[in-house]
Amino acid sequence: MTNCYKIKSPEELTDYLKNQGRDAFNDWDYQLQTNYGFVHELANGEVIFFENRYEHPAILFTNKKCFDDIINLDKFPIENPEQNMFDNEGDKIKAFHLQADYYRNHLNKVLKFNFPEITKEAAQEYLKKVIGRKIKNLTTGKDIVALISVIGELVKAETGGKWFLVKRYGSYNPTYEPNILTSAGNIYLMSSRIIGKIKWRTSRIEDIFIELHSTLTEPIKWVDYSKSRNNLIVLE
Repeated sequence: MTNCYKIKSPEELTDYLKNQGRDAFNDWDYQLQTNYGFVHELANGEVIFFENRYEHPAILFTNKKCFDDIINLDKFPIENPEQNMFDNEGDKIKAFHLQADYYRNHLNKVLKFNFPEITKEAAQEYLKKVIGRKIKNLTTGKDIVALISVIGELVKAETGGKWFLVKRYGSYNPTYEPNILTSAGNIYLMSSRIIGKIKWRTSRIEDIFIELHSTLTEPIKWVDYSKSRNNLIVLE
């Protein structure tokens, strides 16, 4: 497949289209509903793709089949320029429910602990130390994803829940954010909760479990959250 496309600058393919009497910004045939990129299907069978800001590399496909194959794979041959922590973890996020030991081992290594299993006590120590390292600008995105995993496993166990992914798109490819669906059919936004704790340097893990069982706020119900959403993937 690598021989059926060429990655070019947007300026180069804008000029290429101009020479064929097409305006790159106005004469596109359709816009993708995933990453909102613009697609030109040319009379000679070639397909040109521009990401939706025309700021990053464009792609010239030699034929429609090559383009369709990329679409079916849901993987453009260019990484999202605005890589976030979930992008950086690649396929591990897509199998997030199987990664608890991997991320526990990562935290043990980076934070110099030796916890053999995930417990609330271990998670509390991980969280405190990651926040401390954040103050010193030592915390990485992988550290935060690891915290989402290990603390999320405790939440999952306490609620009889499952991981689910919210699938969103960057300039080219999908990114997946892991969260928890409880056995009671409630949504717990695990990722934003941990990211918020790191941002605001609140290290008390018990707050998460108090929030889980609180009756003071109405829970987000899966039946409502999932309505009209086709970007949710439940991990079994």
